[in-house]
Amino acid sequence: MSDHSVRRITVLCLFSVATAMPALAGTWSTPVVLGTNAYSGSVTIDAAGNLTSVWYQNTVNEIWASTAAFGHPWSAPVNISGAVSPGSPIVRGSTSGNATAIYTTSTSTGTYVDHLAGGNWGAPGPTNGVDQFYVSNDKGDEGLAWSTGGARPTSSTIDAVQRPAGGTWSLASTVATGVHLAFDGSVMVPDGSMAVAWESFDSVCGERVCKTSNWVLHVSTRAAGAQSWVDSGALLGPGATQHFVQLAADGAGDLGLVGLAGGNIVSRVRHGGSWSTTAVVASTSAVGFYTGTGHDNRVFASDSAGHATLVSWNTGLTSIVAVDGNLTTNTWGAVTAISGPDQNPNYFDYAMSSTGTAIVFWSIAGNGGNTIWRAATRSGPGVAWNAPATAGTSYEGGGVPDSVAVNDAGEAAVVFHGYSSDFLTFFQYTNVYHP
Repeated sequence: MSDHSVRRITVLCLFSVATAMPALAGTWSTPVVLGTNAYSGSVTIDAAGNLTSVWYQNTVNEIWASTAAFGHPWSAPVNISGAVSPGSPIVRGSTSGNATAIYTTSTSTGTYVDHLAGGNWGAPGPTNGVDQFYVSNDKGDEGLAWSTGGARPTSSTIDAVQRPAGGTWSLASTVATGVHLAFDGSVMVPDGSMAVAWESFDSVCGERVCKTSNWVLHVSTRAAGAQSWVDSGALLGPGATQHFVQLAADGAGDLGLVGLAGGNIVSRVRHGGSWSTTAVVASTSAVGFYTGTGHDNRVFASDSAGHATLVSWNTGLTSIVAVDGNLTTNTWGAVTAISGPDQNPNYFDYAMSSTGTAIVFWSIAGNGGNTIWRAATRSGPGVAWNAPATAGTSYEGGGVPDSVAVNDAGEAAVVFHGYSSDFLTFFQYTNVYHP
């Protein structure tokens, strides 16, 4: 139920793609204002459709939260951070309805707050980690991963903390050490194990610029309850540039990666403890690939049966496309356009549930300064994406969706934003989709 937001990619060239034959399905409700002068909203939805949202309340520099049953009004917002807190919160939830919000305090302390299903918010506590990359699974197992060092320092680490569902956060552990290391991404496997993708590289720095080379990808995993991380060894490279790998996992423990190599988006999968050979997902002349490593960079996800989907723009940035694959066989299908008639869509968010229900949420420019918020959904793996539908409209909202979530039944929730026409008030909106 995690969300995957991405940013625009440099135009390389144009490439034709297959066009999906969409069908209309499901309905969007009427958008409501979740908060005024509220920023960085995040939302999660459980198996029963219960919603939890958190955001940064600018007027008082606090993290606020609200909950709602599907199709019912949101509760009055409450302050969950206590003391003054800046930053962008993120909420993740389990299928049973428990939720956790994380944020960074004004003293740079990683902090979490739990909300039990049907209950109230608890007290803030330390995560023991850095709020860089937050992962969870449907059971509520959680993890944070981050890096230190980089191209200019002469010592680097990849670090992580883990928390079993409803348990306590571990102390920080070192995933890898080296002279120059870079963090790519992470995933929480359904069985509670955690995987972290990272790369070693060489760096020669001048006064202003560092020249890097010899990028080699590794994936380290730690089983639930284990004390040590297991290094896969080199999986991609050596390469001239970073591979920017993203990870996904299924219910059988298969682990998949996608990244950049040799002008292509490529994949490898770990099935039965062994990594496959490298397969081509798509050419970078057909599909752009997001190369950030922020909270929600992932555009690659899998359901519990191993049906995986990569979502991105075409390299002309004129449409959003998807490529379906399989984590067991490491095979991939055709590049398919899913944004229909929407031309030049802006940033998007993407979420997939454990049954393969999915939603992609983006914005396009409207008339009179409006931003139109659009979404495409589908009911499961291998099913055609529904035709894009309008989930809301805002005034001068920019192009970045705040958050999106979907459950196994295909119910979805989105958070987006915009100003009043006089630019004096900032609104955070939410809307829900019923399949």
